[in-house]
Amino acid sequence: MAALPKKKISKVRGKTRRAHWHAVMPTLTTCAKCKTKKPAHTVCPECGYYGKAKVLNTKADKKIAQALKLEAKKTKKSDKANTPKSEQPTESAKPKTTKKVIQTPKGSGEEYQSDK
Repeated sequence: MAALPKKKISKVRGKTRRAHWHAVMPTLTTCAKCKTKKPAHTVCPECGYYGKAKVLNTKADKKIAQALKLEAKKTKKSDKANTPKSEQPTESAKPKTTKKVIQTPKGSGEEYQSDK
C-alpha cells in the first residue's frame, strides 16, 4: 500500500507550496550567422546553422533551389531557340508581346510606347 498523510493539509499550506510553480521564459541568444534571436544550444530556424555547420534546409533554401530550377529551364528553352529552324517550335507557341507603338501625326517625328 502507498503511504497516506496522517493529517489534512490546509488550503493555505498547499497553495504556498505551489506558489513557485510558474513558467519561465527560455533565454534567447543571437545567431552568429544571421543575427536573429534563437534558443540557446539549438539550430537556428532562420538560416539552419548550428555554430559554423549547416544542419537544416530552411524555407528560404527551398525557394532558392526552386528559383534555380526555373532559371535552368529558361536557359534550356533559350538553347532550343538557337537550334536550326527545322527543330524550332511553331510560332503559335511563342509568347505575344504587349507593347504597342502609337505613331503621331506626320511631321512630329515622335513615337509613344504604351503597355496597354
